[in-house]
Amino acid sequence: MNLEFNFGRLRSTVGSKSRADGLPFRIALVGDFSGRALTGTVGSSDELAKRKPLRVDVDNLDDVIERLGIKIPLPLDGGAEAQTVELEIGSLDDFHPDELYDKLELFEELASLRDRLRNDRTFKSAAAEVRGWADDGEATRRPRRRKRPSRATRMPGGKLSDFGKLVGAPASTSHDAFEVDEWIKDWVTPYVSREADPDQERLIAAVDESLSAAMRSVLQQSEFQSLESIWRGVDLLVRRLETSRSLQIILYDISAEELAADLSGDDDLEATGLHRLLVEQPALDASQGPLAAILGYYAFEETRPHAELLGRMAKIAAAANAPFVASIDKSCLDKKRDDDLPPDVIEAWSSLRGLPESKYLGLTVPQFLLRLPYGKKSDPIDQFAFEEFTPQTGVSGMLWGNGVLLVGLALGQAFSRQGMAKMRIGSVLSFDEMPYHFWTDQDGDQIALPCTDRLLSHKLAETVRGWGYMPVLSLKGQTVVRLGGVNSLAGVELAGCWPESTTVAEPIQPTAASRATSSSKPVDDLRHDSDDDDDPYGASSFGESDDDDSDPFSFSSDEGSDDDSSSDSGDLDSLLSSSGDSDDDSGADDLDLDSLLGSLSSDDDSADSGGEDAPDLDSDDDDSDGMDPELAALLADL
Repeated sequence: MNLEFNFGRLRSTVGSKSRADGLPFRIALVGDFSGRALTGTVGSSDELAKRKPLRVDVDNLDDVIERLGIKIPLPLDGGAEAQTVELEIGSLDDFHPDELYDKLELFEELASLRDRLRNDRTFKSAAAEVRGWADDGEATRRPRRRKRPSRATRMPGGKLSDFGKLVGAPASTSHDAFEVDEWIKDWVTPYVSREADPDQERLIAAVDESLSAAMRSVLQQSEFQSLESIWRGVDLLVRRLETSRSLQIILYDISAEELAADLSGDDDLEATGLHRLLVEQPALDASQGPLAAILGYYAFEETRPHAELLGRMAKIAAAANAPFVASIDKSCLDKKRDDDLPPDVIEAWSSLRGLPESKYLGLTVPQFLLRLPYGKKSDPIDQFAFEEFTPQTGVSGMLWGNGVLLVGLALGQAFSRQGMAKMRIGSVLSFDEMPYHFWTDQDGDQIALPCTDRLLSHKLAETVRGWGYMPVLSLKGQTVVRLGGVNSLAGVELAGCWPESTTVAEPIQPTAASRATSSSKPVDDLRHDSDDDDDPYGASSFGESDDDDSDPFSFSSDEGSDDDSSSDSGDLDSLLSSSGDSDDDSGADDLDLDSLLGSLSSDDDSADSGGEDAPDLDSDDDDSDGMDPELAALLADL
């Protein structure tokens, strides 16, 4: 098969490696910070080029959030019909359950009902009201709603010609009126017994369960999770990086739809809004300065249109001399063999890896945990007894972060420690004091879960690295998350404004196959093939961090933690030398960026996890009391 792919064109594709002394190291985080996807409005390239960069630090984070005027329309499924309530976000605290409890009328009404049931003088009338709801119909549990991917990082479907019509289209913001009384009735009724008159204690318990179910419904909405994830990610960066005049974090508010529309709208990439915004303006504006890295809070999939989209973005990144890093959906880990992908997809990604600019492109997998689930023994809230995690919600009950945040930390900390002249981008790979969680099984045994939503064995991590991706690694029951290198899709060190490594790795060479692999075994076998199930990276001994990436799979903490470990295998030199088997080629017929808009999936839609002493609640995610399949798979891996 000899296909052709359209990665766009630039007259000058690689920016100058020279960098004036004293310029700040500017890390740009690009994503949907204001919930633009929720409005359905897609700005034109000219409008995109006018977006103002937002400089953020630990002191002005809440001011930046308030400035964006974020409003989230939350469809809350109370039973018969979903109703929508609008939530305003003006600070990071507004994502917390205690703030939601105070701000949303529905929780006020549920709390009022609980107070009336607790009061002996009002119990009789309140109990009659609740029993009347149950008598109106069957008190059946609500079926689990299939979670919709967030539009913040997911591309729309349809053809490119149709997608172009979205640019400048009016927002669709009409929602049904929110009927609080009916909503309360729909939420409480499923928990009320109809076999006999419930006593006071049981009625109060029913309201408490409905409170928890309602709070989970809010926290686990894809729209809410997407915004909480990206802002808690920003919070992670500003807390762990010591920003100053010389090290800056810049935000660009761009939805996934806008990113795709802009890049696919013109083969001349210099005409795109992104080129003007990320390449031309920073270089020409003395108040800004060139960018050092571009982190995209988006998730891509192994599809032909996404390869073409990434190729275009790689060329813009090369022109800026600042790498573009995003994530690849964890579904890539489920491929049984390299040739599982369709031939045109294999060739598309091979062509992408073969681009000279692919050394400016990085992709991470999987995600990592941003915060603990709320609960009595993990992170209790003040307003009521609440357990966010249930075995039924499993994955979706936890908040996951895009791996680009770790790349941002790795680059920022390396610059802070070493300065530009001596900066080694692989010298910081481990990050301590990261959240991890426990799940309590039916026998009462606590199971420590990893900090990532997939647990990669050492061999699978090597395979992922062989594909040109950056594996995100963790050990169950440890607070450390580690990058398996800061490498590019080309298989060499990520290119940028820093000095090139003195150790030159052999780049991945495009071939007719799909991806390089260090083993002939199916990927599925690699996922479970570990000499020690409790130590999938061979990290059995602890030692001091040497601030070196000679073994990127060694769990030594580059942040100064004493809780470091080193791998007993993990020879990445042999991995990279075998990467010449890589399977990538060029080609595809016409620019099939039409389907480009079809499958970019949101990071916040994947998840696995567990909860500390999590009660066996089936409140709003019942589905026959079945455990979440992804949680079950993760537990099986453990």
